[in-house]
Amino acid sequence: MSNKLYLSALALALTLPDTCGKAEYPCEKRNGNRYKNWLCQYVIKDNCNSLYSYDMPYLNEEIIYSLRNSFLHQSTPSIDKKKINEARCKVDKFILVLTDEIGANGDMSMVAYGKDVKVTYSELKIYVSHLCYILCDAAEKYYKNNKDKFKFIKYAIEENESGENS
Repeated sequence: MSNKLYLSALALALTLPDTCGKAEYPCEKRNGNRYKNWLCQYVIKDNCNSLYSYDMPYLNEEIIYSLRNSFLHQSTPSIDKKKINEARCKVDKFILVLTDEIGANGDMSMVAYGKDVKVTYSELKIYVSHLCYILCDAAEKYYKNNKDKFKFIKYAIEENESGENS
């Protein structure tokens, strides 16, 4: 993040649960299930039962997966609230905060109440630096403890400095 390439860092960080999910759940056919299950188990396991009040949105596996899909497939760093199942996380406004500082909690949420104390508006701000940190940290720890599960990764890379075909 020192070069302020926040969105590039975010794009790469959002791919890590794909790879780690494949390693952890190799028989699961659905990529979305692998991705969200890995997030819940290794990234936000402490946040799955949020300390927020019962109606405040928070960063969960569905939000991260929706952000991944919107950003990597449509170049839109946002979420699709129609694809979020947890009612309190179907936010009206989703904001990414670009800063070098990692927020105290990594996210901030807000709700507005209307008649009968029902939520009429909700907002969630996510610090990109914090999201990148928690994804990268979890992936690094997971890889160090599970290197044997990554044997499915096979590749060859050549560098052709002259620009000529070999």
